[in-house]
Amino acid sequence: MPPNEGDTRPTLLDLETLEADPAPTFVIKSGSSGVGVLEFDFLFCNEAFRKSGLRDVVLAQDDPTLLFRSWTYALGNYKQEFEFAERIWSAKTTGHSGTWKIIKVVKDVSKEQHQGNGNRPETSASIDAGLRAGEQSSVYRRSKDDVMKKIQHSRTNELGNMFIPPENFTARWESIQTMMEMSDVGVFEYSPEGKLIHANEAWYRLSSHPRDLPAHVEFSFMQLVYPEDQTLVLTMWNELVSGNPVTFEMRWSSSADTVTSAQWVLSSCVPVLDDQGNVVSIAGNTIDINAQKKSQEVIQARVEALEQVRLSELKFERFAQLSPTAIYIFVPKTGMTFCNDQFLELTGLSRGEPGQADWLKVIAEEDVQAVNAYWAAIVEGKKSDSMQFRLRTTWINQDGARSNIWVESSSHQELDESGNVISIMGTLFDISQFKWAESFQQQRIQEALEAKRQQENFIDMTSHELRNPLSAVVQCADSVINTLKSTTLFDNDTSGIREDLTESLQTIVQCSIHQKRVIDDVLTLSKLDSELTVISPTRVHPVAVVSDAMKLFDAECGHAKIKLEFKEDETLREFRTAMLDPSRLLQIFFNLLTNAIKFTKDRPTRKITVTIGGSWTRPPKCWQNISFTNHDTPETDILDGPEWGTGRKAYLWIQVTDTGCGMTLDEQTKLFSRFSQATPRTHVKYGGSGLGLFISKSLAALQGGAIGVHSESNVGSNFAFFIGTRIVDPPAGLETRARPELSRIVSTDDAMRAVKLNVLIVEDNLVNQKVLRKQLLRFGWDVSVAGNGQEAVDWLKESVYWQENNSQQEDADTISTEAQEDPSPYSATKHPLDIILMDIEMPIMDGLTCTRLIREYEQLGLLAPPRPMHSSTTDGTRKVPRLPILAVSANARPEQVEQAIAGGMDDAISKPFRIPELWPKIRGLVERLAEQQ
Repeated sequence: MPPNEGDTRPTLLDLETLEADPAPTFVIKSGSSGVGVLEFDFLFCNEAFRKSGLRDVVLAQDDPTLLFRSWTYALGNYKQEFEFAERIWSAKTTGHSGTWKIIKVVKDVSKEQHQGNGNRPETSASIDAGLRAGEQSSVYRRSKDDVMKKIQHSRTNELGNMFIPPENFTARWESIQTMMEMSDVGVFEYSPEGKLIHANEAWYRLSSHPRDLPAHVEFSFMQLVYPEDQTLVLTMWNELVSGNPVTFEMRWSSSADTVTSAQWVLSSCVPVLDDQGNVVSIAGNTIDINAQKKSQEVIQARVEALEQVRLSELKFERFAQLSPTAIYIFVPKTGMTFCNDQFLELTGLSRGEPGQADWLKVIAEEDVQAVNAYWAAIVEGKKSDSMQFRLRTTWINQDGARSNIWVESSSHQELDESGNVISIMGTLFDISQFKWAESFQQQRIQEALEAKRQQENFIDMTSHELRNPLSAVVQCADSVINTLKSTTLFDNDTSGIREDLTESLQTIVQCSIHQKRVIDDVLTLSKLDSELTVISPTRVHPVAVVSDAMKLFDAECGHAKIKLEFKEDETLREFRTAMLDPSRLLQIFFNLLTNAIKFTKDRPTRKITVTIGGSWTRPPKCWQNISFTNHDTPETDILDGPEWGTGRKAYLWIQVTDTGCGMTLDEQTKLFSRFSQATPRTHVKYGGSGLGLFISKSLAALQGGAIGVHSESNVGSNFAFFIGTRIVDPPAGLETRARPELSRIVSTDDAMRAVKLNVLIVEDNLVNQKVLRKQLLRFGWDVSVAGNGQEAVDWLKESVYWQENNSQQEDADTISTEAQEDPSPYSATKHPLDIILMDIEMPIMDGLTCTRLIREYEQLGLLAPPRPMHSSTTDGTRKVPRLPILAVSANARPEQVEQAIAGGMDDAISKPFRIPELWPKIRGLVERLAEQQ
C-alpha cells in the first residue's frame, strides 16, 4: 500500500514499487549544493519517466528548468508541489536518514488548461498555494517565542563564563535590536522552515517585504526575489540549511512605487547551530550595492566599448588589407599612418617607405603638376572632387603593350572645430583596365565614324556624279520635246515620227526622274539609319505648300492624260497657317503622288484626287476605312520643343486617292517594309526600289504622325498620312489668299517668257552649263556663264553691282540714288544681273567660298545693286541689299543644303531638276517677281 500523500516522514526507498508506478518518477540525493542545479544527477528514473521523454526536459538549461531543479533540492517544506512541463510535481524525502528525495508527477494539466504552453514560470498564486500547503503540513512549526527562548538558552550557555545575569539578557538584546534598526545594513533572521523571525528597517526597505507578521509565512521571501535569481537563492538556502555559510549577490524585485527595475544587494548569511550542531536559524545581513553595480556597468560598458573599438579597428584593418582598392590614412603633421598592401603594390613602395616617401616621385611626370595642386587643395581643407592620374608604375594591357597605371583618387578630410585638417583618408582605385577599354572603344568609335564618313562620302560622290549628267539628260529631253511641239516642219508623213520622238523623249525624262527619286531615297534612308534626320518647323500655309508642289506634276499628268484634282476639306478652315517642316511633308507627299501616277497611267479611268484637312485630335488607328501603321503615340511629343512655338496642337492630314490597279489585303501588309513591294511583279511591271513607302512611314513617325492605306484590287487605292503641327497666326501683313484652281494657273513656260531676267550661271560642268543656258535662253533671258567661283567674282566686277569708288556706305547710297534718278538703270558697259545660279563643287574656287566673298563685298559696299535692281528678299532685317544667289548642286543632303544657306546662299535646288521646278525658286528670290505674286 503506497504511503499517504500528506505524510512527509522519511520512508524506505522501494525501487520496485517506484518502477511499477504509472506516474513519471525520479530520485535524487537530498540537500545537494548549488552545483547540483547545473550538474543534475538522477539516482533512479522509472519506466514511465523514461518513456515520457522527460529526462531531456529536466536536464535543459533554461531558467524555468533551473528553478525546478532548485526546488527538487530545496530542504524543508518549500512548495510541496511545483508546476513544470505542464505537470504538477511533488517532492518527498525518503531513506532512514532522509538523504533521498522522490520527485513524482501527481497531475497532468496539459489537456486541461495548458495546451502548447510548457515550462510556465511560477506565479504568485502558485507560491501562495505552496505556502498554504506548507501551513497544513505536519512538520513542526516554531513560534517566534519558541525560537527566542531556544536562542536565549543557547546564548546563556555560551555567555555563562562572562557572568551576565539572565535578567539583563533581554535588555542587551533590545539594545542590539535598536542598534540594528539604526543601521543602513539590512539584518534578518529566518527559521530553517523559511519563516521570517525578525528583520530591521533597512532589510524591509531593501527587500520590499511586507511588515505585517501574518504575511510572514514559510518562504514568502521567494515572492520578492527577482525571477532570474530565484534559482540562485534556493541553491544558497540549501547550502545554509546544510550548515554552510554563504555570501552572494542577488536582486530583489522592485516595488510598485520605485522606478528601478531591481534592487541589487550583497547578502552574507550564516546558519545558527545549537549544541548538537542542528540548525536553529539562518541569520544574515544585506547591503545596498546598486551604486557599485551601476559603476560596474559603466566600467563594463567602457571596457566593452574599448573592445568594440579594438575589434572595429581589427575589422577595418582586415577589410583594408583584403580590399582590392588601395587605402591610406595621412596625417599632415606626421605623414602616412596607414596604408594597405594594395597601396604599396600600386605605388611600388615598400612597407617601411610610405611615411617618409616623396609622393610626387610615384606620380607620372605628365600629371605631377595637376596632382600637386589637387593634393594642396585637400590638405588645405578645400572641397575637392576625385581625380584621375597616372603613376610611374606600369602594367601590360590586353594588346601586350606596357603603359603607366591609371588610378582614380578619392579623399575625405577629417576636420577639427576650427576647420583644420586632422587627417585624410583616401583611396586609389586602379582604372587602367577601364582607361584601356575607353581608349579601345574610342578607337573603335573613331573607326566607325571614319567608316561612316567614308560611306557618306561615297554616297555623296556617287549621288553627285549621278545627278550631274541626269540634270543634263532631263533638260535636253525637255528642250527637244518643246522644240518638237513648236516646230511645223513635219508633214503628214513624218508626223508619226515626231510623235514617236516625243514619246521616247518623255520616256527618257520619266526614267531620269525615277532615277533621281531612287538617289533621293538612298540619301534619306542613310540619314534615317544614322538617326540624324532633323525636323525643322517653319510657319507656312499648308494649302499653298501642297498646291505649289502639285504644279510640278502638271506636265507628267498631262502627258499621261491623268486628271489631277486638289480639294480642301472643310476641317481646314482653322488651319490656314501652321508650324511644320515643308520639305519633310513634301517628301512623303511626293512618294504617294508619284506612286499614284505610276499605277494609274495605264488604267482605263485615270484620276488622282489630293485632299488636305486637319483635326484637333489625333486620328484613330482606323480612320475613314484607312488603317494606319505605327499608330502608337510616341513617348516624347515632338511638338513640345521650343522651336514649335506655343500654338494649339493639331494634326494635318493629306489623302491621295487614285483609280489605279489597287491591292489585295495581303499585298497591303507588305507595303511599308524596307525594300518591299506589294508583289514581286510590281518591280517587274512598274519598277521602283521599295524604299519610298518605308521612308514615308519613318518620316511620318518622326513628325508625330502615321501613314496608312485602304485599297481594293482593280478599283484603286487611298493613301493617307497625318503629322503633328501647331496652329499659329499668319505673319503680319501677309494676307491669306485663296489658291487658284490648277487649271487656271498660267503655264510655267508662259510665265517665264513674260519676264526678262539676267542670270549668271556658275558651273564647272560644261555639259550642264551649256544645257541650262540653252534652256533659259529659250525664254528670252540674258544668260552669262562662269566656269568657277573666281570667274564669277571677276564677272561681277564688270557688272552693274560693282562699285568703283571706296567701300563706304555713304558713297554706295549716293551711287544708288544717282542710279535711281537715271532713267536707264543699266550701264551700257556693265553686265546687268538679277540672280546667280551657283554650283558648289568647283575647281579653283568653290561655290561656298565665292558666296562668302560676295557677301563680304556687300558688307564693304563693293557690291550694291543700283536702283531699281533686284536684291534677295530672304533677309529683311539686313540693311545692306543682297544679291540673290540660288545654290544649284548635286549635293542633296539636308545638311549640305543647310551648309549652303549658312554660307550665304538664299535657297537651293538639287540636281537633276527640270525648269518647272527651277522657276518657283527664282520667282521667290527676285524681288520684283515676288511682289507680282
